[in-house]
Amino acid sequence: MNLRYLCANHRQWLIDNTDRAEQAWLDWMERGRMLCEEGNHSEAIPYLGCAFDVAGMLLTREWPSYAVSATRFSDSAAQLMAAYRNQGDEKHHHYLLVGASSVLARQLGDRDKQQLAADCISALYSDGDGKPELLLAGEKPVSHGGASLQLH
Repeated sequence: MNLRYLCANHRQWLIDNTDRAEQAWLDWMERGRMLCEEGNHSEAIPYLGCAFDVAGMLLTREWPSYAVSATRFSDSAAQLMAAYRNQGDEKHHHYLLVGASSVLARQLGDRDKQQLAADCISALYSDGDGKPELLLAGEKPVSHGGASLQLH
């Protein structure tokens, strides 16, 4: 599964201008959040998905800074995951959870970015109320810290 929300032309148009990309991110996040608040999750997904794509592009460039771009990327992923979950699509929710975590985990080896990356990853595994989300591993519930648990 490869989730892409922006077409190649729009992607290039936004890559060419970070100010334009940032404004598009702000607009799409606002519209997506508004639609979610109204309960229109399926309508929100294209907006939130495009915002997620843009946030990923800006994170790659660390624009305007790593802290801002990582936080926006994490927020975009969380909003999109919530929209999928609220429309009953756990498959896409978990696919985004793993993918976004993987992108952020690449920075865990960088001492300057390590704490923020870990915080952003941790936020993705929260279900919105500050409590860790439970994942199932072979029918056993495992929290996001469950990598150290023996599953057999």
